[in-house]
Amino acid sequence: MKKLNKLTIFLIPIGIAVNVVGGQLALMLKLPVFLDSIGTFVVAALCGIGPGIIVAIGTQLINAITTPTVLAYIEIGMLFAVWSYLFAKHGIYESVVKCAFVGILVAIIDACLSVPTTAFLLGGFAGTGATTIAAALMAAGWSVLSATFVSEIVSEGIDKVVCMIIIFFVLKAIPDRLKVKLPNARFFVKDVEEDEE
Repeated sequence: MKKLNKLTIFLIPIGIAVNVVGGQLALMLKLPVFLDSIGTFVVAALCGIGPGIIVAIGTQLINAITTPTVLAYIEIGMLFAVWSYLFAKHGIYESVVKCAFVGILVAIIDACLSVPTTAFLLGGFAGTGATTIAAALMAAGWSVLSATFVSEIVSEGIDKVVCMIIIFFVLKAIPDRLKVKLPNARFFVKDVEEDEE
């Protein structure tokens, strides 16, 4: 089974579209979440790290047209692809509880990675819904770093738990007859031959 078969190639732009629509919706509504990584997680889980990274990079390049600051976080999107592959490999997507728990862990790691960039490079204003929280805290006298950290933890916590639960149901809803045609079918469908990743 080839890693970039026709179905994988078909899913990559769909993953990008899901990310872009979700991200733009969150930005337009100034939601304290991001919603721009669901496509990356799903494609990486089903198709592998490479396709997931393509989705992550494509998403950031498109979102950068309206919000250039997102390019500062492009490596985090690429990490999501790696993590999602590992989650699929180790059965995290088999349980909604596991997904929610892992969402919390991803949020904490993500916040720790993004806070320095947001606080020191962008002054706490990344142009996302989390900026609203940071601005309110700074107006109340908080330092840029502490306000950014709290806003990122809150936003990432909500975002990643919600996203991971959505991802669980999306993966569950995809029929096995389609999953068996994808590189990581063995993680989701029993009796599928092992392929080298």
